[in-house]
Amino acid sequence: MTDYASLKHLIDEQGIQSVDFRVADFAGRFRHLTIPSVRFTPSLIADGLGFDGSNYGYRAVAGSDMVLIPDLSSAYVEERSGEKVLSLIADIRDAETRGAADIDPRGIARAAVAYAQELGIADEILVSPEFEFYVFNDVFYDTENGTNCVEIHAAEACDHRAGIGNTPHSAYHAPLHQDRLFEFRCDVVRQIEKAGIPVKYHHHEVGAFGQQEIELGFDSLVRMADATLIVKSLVHNTAVERGLTATFLPKPIHGQAGNGMHLHQYLVKDGINLFSGENGLTELALCYVGGLLKHGRSLMAWTNPSTNSFRRLVPGYEAPVNLVFGSANRTAAVRVPSYAKGDKRRIELRTMDATCNPYLAFAAILMAGIDGIQQGFHAEEMGYGPFEADLYEKNHGEAAPRNLPEALDSLAEDCDYLCCGDVFSEEEIEHWIQTKRAESDAVAQRPHPHEFVLYYDM
Repeated sequence: MTDYASLKHLIDEQGIQSVDFRVADFAGRFRHLTIPSVRFTPSLIADGLGFDGSNYGYRAVAGSDMVLIPDLSSAYVEERSGEKVLSLIADIRDAETRGAADIDPRGIARAAVAYAQELGIADEILVSPEFEFYVFNDVFYDTENGTNCVEIHAAEACDHRAGIGNTPHSAYHAPLHQDRLFEFRCDVVRQIEKAGIPVKYHHHEVGAFGQQEIELGFDSLVRMADATLIVKSLVHNTAVERGLTATFLPKPIHGQAGNGMHLHQYLVKDGINLFSGENGLTELALCYVGGLLKHGRSLMAWTNPSTNSFRRLVPGYEAPVNLVFGSANRTAAVRVPSYAKGDKRRIELRTMDATCNPYLAFAAILMAGIDGIQQGFHAEEMGYGPFEADLYEKNHGEAAPRNLPEALDSLAEDCDYLCCGDVFSEEEIEHWIQTKRAESDAVAQRPHPHEFVLYYDM
């Protein structure tokens, strides 16, 4: 539904009493502001709702007034604790002019697609994210007031009463009788599809302590960035309502599989998949992949923007640490699924995780790919692959950053490709770097529990 009359009819027909404005803050959290449905009028849609941009990480306190303008095409109905809510994803506008705000991640994502269209490269990029996450019974964590701990009470694979852990190497596609969170996932998937988002499948992932996966079908870049926030919100809310807790943290448990958010993708023009060649990827696709790998280290400042992201990117857990590509190779940063044939050919970026702001990460990925096409960064000719061997035992390609400061340093040195077509601005990039450096510093300044294990008795 893209017009006010249809949404007003839906509100009256279903007895909806609340309308929610949803918007991503700078880091990528899905915040919301609710109005009674009687206030949902054409004038409110045109004028929007004012908010404090400083609390979203967009501006300093001085001059922080910004406005949310709802995108009616994003509407979906969600039910929480018996309350039906009409949810609308909003764009961020300048309070004075009502024009595009200096920083609006959703606007940046749209601008990246528009840039590809202006260049005549593609009409759209279609993407499909995979969501890996853990569901626990309870988690306690604190780093203040003399407390420095994380305590996880797992929902699966551990009997805390007996103090016995049962940790098989892999719970991938666990049998139904061992898949204790099957019904939970089914509930979440029903809600995702009710929101109009296509689901490919869901299953238990490798992590024995409650790791799950939900994979979506393909849709346009902005739509799937919206969907990323919606899916994460539905997972979190459903867990809370069941007395559980869910996390997309890349590495919540040492020694167990981490959570990635692999992104399948291909370009489309005039309805044709531009990545599908007669015998494999097209030359355009190989240049797109070359762009992802050439800018791989700086790209990870957007796709892996947490200090925890790099605790996942270690050898041995199907988490890539080499900026190369391979066919059916899950240890490479870019995988070319061998089962995707004909007009279904695509590539999968395996480095990224769900701590990203999806609008900014997806836009940066597209800009890197566009630069690869524009500059002719042919992945094979540049020696990026294909490599089919286990890359943990080889030293192929450039190494991915080992920590967040490394990725931010790479972004500071390699950001020109993002500013093409005025998609990103230097100010936006610098604001991101400063924000993430502050997060990294906050972690570095605090003692780590394992330091007590190593050094407490010295």
